Amino acid sequence: MAYDTLSLDINTETKIAKIVLTRPDAMNAFNEQLVWDLKSATEQVSQEEKVRVCILTGMGRGFSSGADLQERDASWKSTKDSLLNGYLPSLRAIIDMPIPVIGSINGPAAGIGAAYAMACDLRIMSKDAFIMSVFSNIALVPDGGLAWLLPKGFGYAKALEYAIEAKRISAEECERFGVANKVVDPEKLEEETNAWAETIASRSPTAVRETKKLMRLAMEKGYYEVYEAEAEIQDKIFGGDEFKEGVSAFFEKRKPNFK
Repeated sequence: MAYDTLSLDINTETKIAKIVLTRPDAMNAFNEQLVWDLKSATEQVSQEEKVRVCILTGMGRGFSSGADLQERDASWKSTKDSLLNGYLPSLRAIIDMPIPVIGSINGPAAGIGAAYAMACDLRIMSKDAFIMSVFSNIALVPDGGLAWLLPKGFGYAKALEYAIEAKRISAEECERFGVANKVVDPEKLEEETNAWAETIASRSPTAVRETKKLMRLAMEKGYYEVYEAEAEIQDKIFGGDEFKEGVSAFFEKRKPNFK
């Protein structure tokens, strides 16, 4: 399926899906069409059984500068309508996607763009990239889930500081707080992102999928609830084909081949 504001590549050989926001002249700002296109693309990836990892990135100099404030003809009935019925479905699709989503942050990720970057499971950032909650600059509060995502990533005090002062959070700071998994030179971002995605795609798809589920659950539930969920999942997958292949590869001192 072709999209107006993004490209979607689903490679069943590498088992990697790649979504690229393609509004570089607007720094990949979100207009209504991009909202609908990303909803469709993320839902399509979620339904692809052969795909094991998804990459989300932006074309050009930035990941996304946020909402397109120059758009005048959007169909939203209100800001609340745009957030609940517009942005939320694709954000939910990323968070609930059964496979890991790597945010490849190639420049500014601001406003709602920061929300999408933070919603990803993993992040690799170029050294000149940054995350920024810009909302207080125009007398608004963080949205797109940033009021939840930022404190989870940076802790309450730093998240509040970053949000109310609309401070840039550099790639270096993101890495220090554990929000960025990797920081690389800009010219190596695509290569390093693809290599990382290939590494994840080579792992046991069941183990990766269920580990994401458990760790997302741990963001909201307590120790004992997660412990019980671990036991249920472990009991379900123990002894399966992927488990047997992993054990065989371990004893045979070879790389496992998870089909």
